[in-house]
Amino acid sequence: MTHLVLAGHGSHLNAASSEPFHRLAAALRASGEFDAVSLALWKEEPSLARALDAVDDPDVVVVPIFISNGYFTRTVVPREMRLDGPLTERNGQRIRCTPPVGTHPRLAGVIIERAREAGAGPADALVVLGHGTRRDSESEKNVYAMAELAAQRGLFAECGVAFIDQEPGMLTMLDRFRAPRLFVVPLFIAEGWHVGETIPADLALDGPETRRGGRAVHYTPPVGTHPALAAVVAELAREALARFPAPSSRLPLPAPRFPLPASLGELRIDPGRVCGPGEPACELPPDAEAIRRRVRFDAAGRYRPLSGARSLPPGWFVPLDGRIAAEDVVEAVYPLALVHRAQAEAGTLRVVPLDQALDRQSGRYEPARQLSERGREVIRGVLCGGCVRTPAWPLTASQLPAPNSQLPSPNSQLPSPGAIPCPEPCSVFVALAREAAAWERQPPDPAPPDPAVPIADFEAPGNEVREAVLAALRESVHPGAAP
Repeated sequence: MTHLVLAGHGSHLNAASSEPFHRLAAALRASGEFDAVSLALWKEEPSLARALDAVDDPDVVVVPIFISNGYFTRTVVPREMRLDGPLTERNGQRIRCTPPVGTHPRLAGVIIERAREAGAGPADALVVLGHGTRRDSESEKNVYAMAELAAQRGLFAECGVAFIDQEPGMLTMLDRFRAPRLFVVPLFIAEGWHVGETIPADLALDGPETRRGGRAVHYTPPVGTHPALAAVVAELAREALARFPAPSSRLPLPAPRFPLPASLGELRIDPGRVCGPGEPACELPPDAEAIRRRVRFDAAGRYRPLSGARSLPPGWFVPLDGRIAAEDVVEAVYPLALVHRAQAEAGTLRVVPLDQALDRQSGRYEPARQLSERGREVIRGVLCGGCVRTPAWPLTASQLPAPNSQLPSPNSQLPSPGAIPCPEPCSVFVALAREAAAWERQPPDPAPPDPAVPIADFEAPGNEVREAVLAALRESVHPGAAP
């Protein structure tokens, strides 16, 4: 039983960021090569830190869906998923972690396919466009490697690189390449902020084709959204399984199961259907992906990066007519909720205290460690108070009820029949902690709450969570002060 886990980035602000991962997972499930395919995301759910909680298959392959072997693949993915390296053996599982998908030689073929689909031919130039960074030399190496592999095919008159954030910059492409037509292929996973906004704006592109002084620049979709990426991921998984074969045939690890309650968070579980909040007027198809897409946005159309936020769109239901189980509906709405409920009842829920979660932050989130104890209490009250998940994690490791970071005994009772335990602070909490630590040093001016501001854009004045936290922090410093 082999379980494939796709580890990616995701976003708190851009709902489209993780869509390529979901499409990729769907394609790999449809191939039938793996017994199960799931996701693990840095900024969305299921999170990198908890995604393996739901994996009970004995053979696991984690494929990082990143372009280069940089900070995320060397530091974040192993740290969050508690991996020892290419092979981790834990609790009867053999977990393999492959190199990132962007470094596999077969990706050069996907780059070429992107260019040829756009019309590139032997007289044209192929430009592999990468992000680049001055902080990590590893970032550029893969861009050059992919361009060299593509050049070796001899299909184009020229083949080279350009970068957003280092030399040779993308603004010099027309000076460096001589072909009358340049085909620019973004070496990115998703059609996110850079691919969809900053690159077209900085290059002053008119669309897929832009004319400049008698020459043409063709701008293709990113490599990561091409359907052929699934074959590259599958090849990485096969290579990992061949390198670290299963020692023998084994059965999946037993997973504790408990009856569903009549309600869970904002969901109501009726005989024959699962309903969202409000009057169930609209029938959704019994398809987990369709349900997931429906609940990614609230009633006002705002992206919901926190699945447990009490902002589910109202007025829908899913019929349980044999094509989908109630558990699958719950998983689509609240990832890992049932797994964590079962583990809490069995006394095996792995709890991570807030101080430990913040201490492992690095990079741009390292300042979150500096948040005061009062600040930590404030944002837990504001952010977690608006979430259906009940924090099982304490503020400090000293407050854990038992060693081994677990609940004290089997059959530990949840706070209420419909409760969903939260085993550790989520990535949205950490992002808010980073901002709140800065606010403690230099409080910004308050602003009227603006429901149009994205839910997790904590830097924006008027963000509802931001203004509530700032008001609570002011109250803690000046009790009784007017908001």
